[in-house]
Amino acid sequence: MSTRPNTGSVRLRRLARLSLVVVVLLASGCSAIGSGSLSGTAEQLPTEREAADRYAELETINATVTTVQERDNATTTTVSRKQQRLDPYAYHDRVLSVSASADANPPLVAEGGFVIANGSTLVFYDPAAERLHRASIASDNDSVKPDYPELLGAARSGRAVGKPTVTPGISPLPAVPRTDGEQNDSTAYGQGNVTVTYAGTETVDGRTTYRLEVTPASDAMALESQTLWLDREYVFPIKRQTVSTYNGATYESTVTYRNVTFNPTIEPGTFELQADEVPDDAERVRSSSYDSLAALVNATELSIPDPTVPPGFEFASASHRTTEPEFAVLRYEQSRGDGQITVSIVDEPRTVSNGTTVQIGPYEARQSRTDDRTSITWNADGDRYHVTGQVDNATLRRVARSVAETT
Repeated sequence: MSTRPNTGSVRLRRLARLSLVVVVLLASGCSAIGSGSLSGTAEQLPTEREAADRYAELETINATVTTVQERDNATTTTVSRKQQRLDPYAYHDRVLSVSASADANPPLVAEGGFVIANGSTLVFYDPAAERLHRASIASDNDSVKPDYPELLGAARSGRAVGKPTVTPGISPLPAVPRTDGEQNDSTAYGQGNVTVTYAGTETVDGRTTYRLEVTPASDAMALESQTLWLDREYVFPIKRQTVSTYNGATYESTVTYRNVTFNPTIEPGTFELQADEVPDDAERVRSSSYDSLAALVNATELSIPDPTVPPGFEFASASHRTTEPEFAVLRYEQSRGDGQITVSIVDEPRTVSNGTTVQIGPYEARQSRTDDRTSITWNADGDRYHVTGQVDNATLRRVARSVAETT
């Protein structure tokens, strides 16, 4: 077992969660990228310590970030101006433009909006909806060293490495990198293994990069492929392309940093919300994440259940959003495996007509199935309850009954 060099940089492990929200907000589109021919062998890569020393010299970044999000035939392209600090991690993204195909979901932040991440807080403003969102992100306060130097070291030596940490604000999809002209042995990655390959150097927006590629060893993994371009000078990913599948849909994300300035001076207050950035009459919405059921119960007047979940499932997290309608979500995950059960409570009853009629305690509910997930929905005392999971029908109904019994 190798010891990873101390670079002096840390990352909040759970901040990867917020990238799922954030990148969707500030994504950005296709860019014209100069591409040189691939060249080089793994032996020409820096050692892991040399790579860590280069990465440790990087503190701040300014760039124009272009992200293209594709789901099946729907495409959303967003361009933003990013100011980013690596340690402690923070960034400010100003959305410059957004374009989406007719069948794409509307962006969460329109042109002229912004996203600010600082510590465990995320703030974003959507001028189209005139709405300011403020979210707290649950964190175990644990930290990890950057993975990019380790990936280069693995590419050079051919050894296997563990799953790389997703860098917040780079990719909203399952992330994986690779290295080495020859494919290494299997590498642990989430629910499966990946092989890491070094594909040589390539020019991205005028900068020389190490091109790293990852391939899953199992067809059961959500990840299909990923390519990562690390800047040769600072070992920072200035481009990432990821393809994944989830619930039968194919997702592709390409994020490119252009017009990059490394180690610029960033003005004080950049990563704080300024009073004049949001109109006084904008709607304020607060979202919070919690590490325990008790913490959620204390934060809302919604009737929060205490469901009984199957053996092997454990409480993972909870979230709450103050909006119209107000809602909360409980998440349970399988300790061994990838099974999930979620329970949603919405302060707004709604007539549900699709699905099969089932009886959940005293309530008439509707049960339906999409891909590998079964859902049960019913109204009770002015609220709507929605239970969904990757479990058999009988098990999910038992969970639903326990929700009805504890609300």
